[in-house]
Amino acid sequence: MGVFTFAMLMQSWQLSRDIVREEVQKSARQTSALVVNFFNYRLASLQILQDSNAKSDAVESFFQTFDARLLDYFFLREDNLQPSHAPDFRFITRSDDIVWDDGNALFYGLEQSSLATLNVAAGKTNNWKTVATGSQLGERHILLRRTPIVDRSSGEVLGQLFVGVILDDNAGLLTSLLRGSNSDDVILKYGDAVIASSISSDDSYTQASVVSVIKSGEVDLNKILVTETPLSIGSQLSKLTVYSIQRNPGILALRNSYLFWIFLSFVVITITSVITRRWLNSRVTKELAKLMVYTRIAGNTQKFEHFSGSTIHEFNHIGKTLSNTFERLSEQEKLFQDLFNFSLSPIIVWTENSTILQINPAARKALGLERNADSSDAQPFLQFVDEMKVQVDKANHGVTITGIDVPINDMVYRWNLSSIQTRKDKKLVLSQGLDITKLVEAEKQSEKAREEAERAAVARTEFLAKMSHEIRTPLNGILGISQLLKKEAKQTRYREQIDVLCNSGEHLLAVLNDILDFSKIENGSFKLEKHSFSFKEIVTALDGIYRPLCDEKSITLKIDNQLPIETVLFTDQVRLNQILFNLLSNAIKFTHLGHVKVSFSMIRHHSDETAQLLIDVEDTGIGIRQDQLAQIFDPFVQSESTTTREYGGSGLGLAIVRNLVTILDGDISLTSEVGVGTQFKLTLPVEIVEGTLRSP
Repeated sequence: MGVFTFAMLMQSWQLSRDIVREEVQKSARQTSALVVNFFNYRLASLQILQDSNAKSDAVESFFQTFDARLLDYFFLREDNLQPSHAPDFRFITRSDDIVWDDGNALFYGLEQSSLATLNVAAGKTNNWKTVATGSQLGERHILLRRTPIVDRSSGEVLGQLFVGVILDDNAGLLTSLLRGSNSDDVILKYGDAVIASSISSDDSYTQASVVSVIKSGEVDLNKILVTETPLSIGSQLSKLTVYSIQRNPGILALRNSYLFWIFLSFVVITITSVITRRWLNSRVTKELAKLMVYTRIAGNTQKFEHFSGSTIHEFNHIGKTLSNTFERLSEQEKLFQDLFNFSLSPIIVWTENSTILQINPAARKALGLERNADSSDAQPFLQFVDEMKVQVDKANHGVTITGIDVPINDMVYRWNLSSIQTRKDKKLVLSQGLDITKLVEAEKQSEKAREEAERAAVARTEFLAKMSHEIRTPLNGILGISQLLKKEAKQTRYREQIDVLCNSGEHLLAVLNDILDFSKIENGSFKLEKHSFSFKEIVTALDGIYRPLCDEKSITLKIDNQLPIETVLFTDQVRLNQILFNLLSNAIKFTHLGHVKVSFSMIRHHSDETAQLLIDVEDTGIGIRQDQLAQIFDPFVQSESTTTREYGGSGLGLAIVRNLVTILDGDISLTSEVGVGTQFKLTLPVEIVEGTLRSP
């Protein structure tokens, strides 16, 4: 009941405080709005009066007669007509020179130099500005505005009329602000400095105490309410801030009343609690002690016991819940122990000192301990422990270790180790092994097969090199004799037969050369021989060799060379020729109508002598199916099985081209469409030689 009463009082206090705080915030918003409206009205009135004065005949005629006395009379009459809207001082400038001032500025310590500073600080706009400047009386903070004086007949700007309002200790401004904002006192700050305050010695608070409340960022609702109002002067937020101070005696009385009732409630609740505690001790302490004894016994003994029950329903429920929990934990512990004992994989638990804490039967069998209970004499076991200690030590430091192969007798086990945290804040390491003996043996057999395959590849390469040499020698003899017979033959029938013999021999020689080059590339014995050469030699060779072949097939050979004729390159000329010959030979072979085109261009790097040689070989031949493009560069592959029978060839040409391009650090790509044609694009890095040719 006491707690309920106390809670109701606190809730009532909270509700009342929230209501009061809401009213205080509402009052603060209203006060802030009044302050802003006051300043806006005051500045607007000054601005209207200033603009009206700037357009008056008296001010305009001043720039003709420069009679300061007449201008003084004019502004004195204006101030007498509207004293509440009069500024603190005025001055007029022409071409940044002060040509007149009303003399009031000197009353505030502002000399001609200070007015000149204000002229510069006002800027080029007609907005109000807050300006800080030095004076004979110290630093002064001024609300300043300028407006142009314009000749109405010519539109010429004659000068600038400035009006200013002093903010420092301006009693009239503070009095008007107090009336306009419904405040008890106000403080005017520029940045962090207090420049005006209405607080007097008769107030119950001082300026220092109010400034302390402002700096703390809290509103003291006990005695005073401080409302902060940042002022926007002109179009921007200025450093000028108004703090309105209002007294709150009603709130203080309300707080004291609630504090009294809260204290009284606390005393009543304390007395009630003491009486209730004694009653609870006699009723509850015995049953609670019984429950605590059961908890201690059940947690420390290995044998599970059920809770005997309690006369208090809540304690009986807690005891039964703990009993069920201990029973489940006992069953889980037995289950985990069975999994550990009957697991087919070796499992070992290690301590923080890298000694074995527990080992399951599968691990004992793997380590040869099933017949010998004492492990100190088991040599394989001791060797295993020595090898695992380093890994266990790493796992004790939090490292998860996997894939550690440790031989045991004729078997090899792969161990995984991980650290586990016990309920006594001790670390243990759990290691589980897997028999990988068959896997290791399979890896050995695989390595042996790989070595045999490498030896077979070397033997094949050597065989191809020797056989190609043995075949090439008599083949060159046959070709030589065939050429002689062709020259001596007079009858057309014999010449045609000899042509067949020559063509067959040359085809066989080309196949042998392809096989030998491909064998060298596969064996890794292929070497580049770079030297300087004139690129026009390649263009001339292509034109001389392949134009007659194209003429025989009634197709057009187009060579588009965009390189300068004097271009000299440094690369392997033989391999570059081989790439171009293979691509052009294929293009001519598979083209029956249309043309074969080869284009050369170059992208030169400005930073050095390197460049990219761009080669484009295009034909209007039979084309390649899209599903064949991925394997067209594979050795011994042509786009169709019938292609080999119809066109011949070994299928090594494009494979050799791709390998040569790769060796030259280049790139090759292919696009093709059946019945339309094929296009190969190559990019090869080359060096451009300036001047004479140079050898490698």
